This record gives sequence, structure tokens and C-alpha cells, in this order.
Amino acid sequence: MFILVVVAGIYGAIKFVPPYWTYLSMKDPVKETAMAMLSAADEQSARADLIRRAKERGLTLDDDDIEIARNGSIVVVRVSWVTPVELPHYRYDIHFRVEERMALR
Repeated sequence: MFILVVVAGIYGAIKFVPPYWTYLSMKDPVKETAMAMLSAADEQSARADLIRRAKERGLTLDDDDIEIARNGSIVVVRVSWVTPVELPHYRYDIHFRVEERMALR
């Protein structure tokens, strides 16, 4: 019984750790994009850079997955995506969202 639990735990880790690792690795690029948008960076080039950096991490993003909003001196960058995890006889979709707010000081 113990071996079955260990094998199930290892299998779950193999399936679920990589998507969460990608999620954590996207926090810095989103934060850097928000900081770049504070300095009046071009939104299209910021989006393209964010898509490129996501691709480097093995994540494919579209323009629809990225939302950049300005409200006065506040910039909000939101990136959301869905990662499917294939399990035996079941597909589990994990919904991720990284949001960063920056205010001009």
C-alpha cells in the first residue's frame, strides 16, 4: 500500500509541478512589463516582449491572454492562461492568472 501511495505522489508531482513552475516563472516578466509600461513604453512592443518571454518558458500566449490597462498613474498587467493536465481517463484544466499593479510615484 505504501508503494502505491508513493507512486501516485510521484506521478502527481510529475504532472502538476511543471505547470505551477511556469506560473511562478511568469511573475517576474509580468512585473517587468508593468514597470516598462509606467515609462510610457509602447503597448504592442511590451505585449510582444511578454509573449516572447513566455515562449522561452514553454508557455504559448496569445494577445487575448494579455490585458494591459492604464488608469491615470496606475498600470495593471494581467496575464491568464489555461494549462491542461492529462490524467488517466480524465483531463484537468488549471486556470492561471498573474496580475501586477504599478503606480507612478
